Amino acid sequence: MSDYGDLCRDMKSYKRNMKDRFGVKCEGCKAARPKAHPTIMLPQQRCRVCGNKDNRPKSIMGDLT
Repeated sequence: MSDYGDLCRDMKSYKRNMKDRFGVKCEGCKAARPKAHPTIMLPQQRCRVCGNKDNRPKSIMGDLT
């Protein structure tokens, strides 16, 4: 595979790992669309679907970002 393909795969796996470790389910999505899967948000991230924001500080993730 090309270097660019390797880079994209690594970035995708990094984001997936960060969401597994630090992600929380969006409360707005849970309330507005109870049958759909809620968005998993990282600290200080805004939900694209309902517009809610996760107010946890980014320092929760430490030096991993």
